[in-house]
Amino acid sequence: MVTGMKLIGRKICACERLVRLGAGVVLFLVALSNAACGELEPMAEPEVVDLQLSIDTLKTQVRDTQRTITELRAELDVRRQELADAQVARAQLEGRVREAERRVAEAKQVIELQREELMTARAERERLSRSSLQLHSQLKRLQKHLSKSGMSKDGIQDVLPAFREGSGRKAQKTAMVATPAALMGTSVDYDDMASDRDFSYGEPAPRTVFVKYGDTLWSLAKRHHVSLHQLREINQLSGNAIEIGQALRLPEGRRGRASVPGVPESIP
Repeated sequence: MVTGMKLIGRKICACERLVRLGAGVVLFLVALSNAACGELEPMAEPEVVDLQLSIDTLKTQVRDTQRTITELRAELDVRRQELADAQVARAQLEGRVREAERRVAEAKQVIELQREELMTARAERERLSRSSLQLHSQLKRLQKHLSKSGMSKDGIQDVLPAFREGSGRKAQKTAMVATPAALMGTSVDYDDMASDRDFSYGEPAPRTVFVKYGDTLWSLAKRHHVSLHQLREINQLSGNAIEIGQALRLPEGRRGRASVPGVPESIP
């Protein structure tokens, strides 16, 4: 029994020692935790943390927005410069277009004028061509007719200048007037008459003269010693206007140059 009591006492002592050791460990851990938590910041509330995060996010967004605005301003300046250059180029192009339109208008006017001149020249050339053909045909017929009639070369040469200097219907009319007058003297020997030019025939006959360059009705009347009224009356003229190559009849044969009746007289 004594031995049992000893064993129980020993067990109680061991338990006390274990309790004391556990209490010491607990106290050590409590002291260690107090020392570690004393250096840390106190825990913040969740609302404050969320607000701080929002502020930081907004600051970051503001910086990004400012950087974007700066880039956009630089790009806007570049676009404005490009727009100014484009406007200058457009103004230059508009000026060139207006100048080109003005030149085109002037060229059109010149072309129209040249076209009108060309049409006028063509019409004039055609008219001259027809007139030349008519005169050439009349001249051939006159030469053939005079050759068949036996007129001398001198008589033909007096008639031909009327055709060379006249034109159109007036020249044809002159030829129609001149041909009978010229043919009236074909049977006369001009060599024999040349020696008797100052001889005046008893029966005067009308004579024919052809108007040359520089002649007037008054100068012809004075040259052939006839009155202006008689010269107009016998040729049925209403005024003093005459034309080159026109055949005029003198009222009477007189003494002097070319007084042979029926022989055409050329005015020098």
